[in-house]
Amino acid sequence: MKQILFLLVAVLYGAQALCQQFSVSGKVVNQRREAVGFVYAGLLKRDSVPAGQAMADSLGRFSLKAPKGTYRLVIRQFGNTGLEREMVLDRDMDLGTIEIHEGTELQGVTITSAKKLVEQKVDRLVFNVEKAVMPTGGTALDALKATPGVRVQQDNVSIVGKGEVLVMVEDHLQRMSAEDLAVFLKSIPADNIKSIEVITAPPAKYDAEGNSGLINIKLKKARANSWDASIGAAYTQKTYGGGSLQGLFNYNHGKIALQASLSKSTQQLLTTSEGQIFYPHEQWQQDISNRSKTNVLSAGLGIDYKLTAKWTTGIKYLGSFTDKTSENSPLTTRFGNTEKAVNGYIASDAAANNQPNMNALNWYHAFALDSQGKRITVDVDFFSYRKKDSRFFSGNELAADKSIVPGTFFSSTNTNANKINNYSGKLDVSLPYAWANVSFGGKVSYTNTNNDLVVYDHHTGSPVFNTNQSNVFNYQEYNEALYFSANRKLGMKWETQLGLRAEATQTKGYSKNLDQTNTNRYMQLFPTAYVTYVPDEKNSFSLNYSRRIRRPDFDYLNPFVVRTSPYFYSEGNPFLKPSYIDNLELSYVRNQQWVSAVYYSKVTDFGQELSIVDSVTNITRQTPVNYGNTYQLGFSTYYNVSPWPWWSSFTGFNVNYQHVKSSSAFIASTDGYNGYCYTNNDFTLNKPKTLFFSVNYALQLPGRYQIFHISTMNILDVSVKFLMANKKLSLTVTGEDLLNAQRPLITYYSNGIKNTVRSYGDTRGFRVSLSYKFGKSNIQFKQRDFGNEDERNRTN
Repeated sequence: MKQILFLLVAVLYGAQALCQQFSVSGKVVNQRREAVGFVYAGLLKRDSVPAGQAMADSLGRFSLKAPKGTYRLVIRQFGNTGLEREMVLDRDMDLGTIEIHEGTELQGVTITSAKKLVEQKVDRLVFNVEKAVMPTGGTALDALKATPGVRVQQDNVSIVGKGEVLVMVEDHLQRMSAEDLAVFLKSIPADNIKSIEVITAPPAKYDAEGNSGLINIKLKKARANSWDASIGAAYTQKTYGGGSLQGLFNYNHGKIALQASLSKSTQQLLTTSEGQIFYPHEQWQQDISNRSKTNVLSAGLGIDYKLTAKWTTGIKYLGSFTDKTSENSPLTTRFGNTEKAVNGYIASDAAANNQPNMNALNWYHAFALDSQGKRITVDVDFFSYRKKDSRFFSGNELAADKSIVPGTFFSSTNTNANKINNYSGKLDVSLPYAWANVSFGGKVSYTNTNNDLVVYDHHTGSPVFNTNQSNVFNYQEYNEALYFSANRKLGMKWETQLGLRAEATQTKGYSKNLDQTNTNRYMQLFPTAYVTYVPDEKNSFSLNYSRRIRRPDFDYLNPFVVRTSPYFYSEGNPFLKPSYIDNLELSYVRNQQWVSAVYYSKVTDFGQELSIVDSVTNITRQTPVNYGNTYQLGFSTYYNVSPWPWWSSFTGFNVNYQHVKSSSAFIASTDGYNGYCYTNNDFTLNKPKTLFFSVNYALQLPGRYQIFHISTMNILDVSVKFLMANKKLSLTVTGEDLLNAQRPLITYYSNGIKNTVRSYGDTRGFRVSLSYKFGKSNIQFKQRDFGNEDERNRTN
């Protein structure tokens, strides 16, 4: 009996030994010790059949399991082999940190992988601007125009098929109006940008602010034990000429790292617009030709100091100072509905000055808890925004023969001083374990904004203080947030990530003129969920869900009334509510080259600034309102391929169906389709890689976007780049909007009255830029981010 039991135990033990699986784990980093996420790791048998395979997580960690045996360990990224070596698996093995260097020998294997122009990750697309030709010598806005999947129209930034999004610089939202954001982005030289991340499914770590995702601009950084500097100049010719100068310096040695940047630019633009309002008994047509001049000075400074081996601290400053002037002479022609007879005119002259200045300061601490990636980061931020703007206008109503109609003179001066201060602090903890990667943290933020509007009427010939329109408005907002996120692999092919963010908001707005106080308090939960299935190294499927919020811009909540003619005025809405967005997306990735997705989104209490037309008085009131819910179902696909070493192409299209269910009496429910296709191509024209050519083309098909119908629009940009002086001197010539076809006709209905607008932003022109790099090249700088990302996008 004992012999039988002994034999049985031996058989069971032998079977267990044969079936027992051992694990192989490690963490992939680059030469800057930064995690290289979402690489493929596999254990291959002698016949190249996978015995175990997985995708590394966002922290670069991977874990494989396979029975005892001899295998070939392979690590690949975007189809390029980064590591390949034989190994005997007879126990659990932790390979520790695997550092990948470009052109550096690693464990007997030469790593030749390099960053591609475009990289696709689980929750974002990364466009490596430093490898692109088109943005050279331009600004951050030019770089966004060249970013695949991003559309810039009339300086408004959006993700193709998903509408306007919020823009971050170094993981921090720029809380400004769309106009001021465009000016700020134009202050950042494209040559200072490392990459642009198009984040379609932000995880719980990020603030829940943002309609359908975020766009994050990453600036260039400095490599250890090196210094680098570059200077550059550019000349831009559109209707008028303009130019820019910029410089960048990086130093990193021992315990200290320093980065400094400075740029100065000036540009004149001639923009035009033609708007029509089809009243029941008249048709009004307004033509505006606006000449503007913008001077921008921007500066940046970052200092990092390594206090101990595990404690790094640093300070970062970012500033932008703008002076913009403009002048125009709007002319409104009043046509009769019969035979287009002219009934009269409204003529005016206007001059404006706008001076937004921004200062942002960040103080951070990073604590490394161990060598496996466990870390704590603490950010304290201060953000100051000051804006002085003034506008003077005067005009008259004219008869059909253009004679002045007596008693119709109007004139006014509006001066507004806007001051915003934001204070915030946040804590992030990252704890990668073998069973899961866990992160959690919190943030507190306080914003105080003050507006002082002074209005003088000049209709009597002398300035008279207007007590009805002049106003003082104070708005305070508190935000508190906590989040938790966990990422876990389920076997060799499945991976999940769940996150939950809770945000509480308290607001208080006070209007002195109205003697009115408006308060609001709300708390919401924002879950995120990702499921990824990787059957093999060539295919990947993922399903993600996220809930987000779009809080009203600060200027939208301001009840100020600003008149620009007897028939047009704008005002804020202190009762405006935030919008809530639910996003669901199923995507498929083939060879990290072909990406397709089906997506659905719902926006509750959608808020937007609209022009509300009164058919009785012919007065247009522009104000932000929550006018309904929107629903969108779409499909997008793009192909990122390099058929030959000298050609890199990124081509895709998007089509979606949108439905707007209106809850407002002046906006009708509507629906429709829209489509957009694009192709970005970079060519290397010679073997020494000193001559490059780039051509980008996009076509917007006529279709529906929210309540607006937009006509066809074409965009064609080309660029040629020359490298000289041992590739340290670069000369780039760029032609923008060569077809001169960015003039879409936008049509919408307000109170049943048809409105059309066709505008042109002076987009066609050419740019010549020259830059020179000296010192050591190939730099990287450990640069930290600002912590008040949610607040800085809502300033004006």
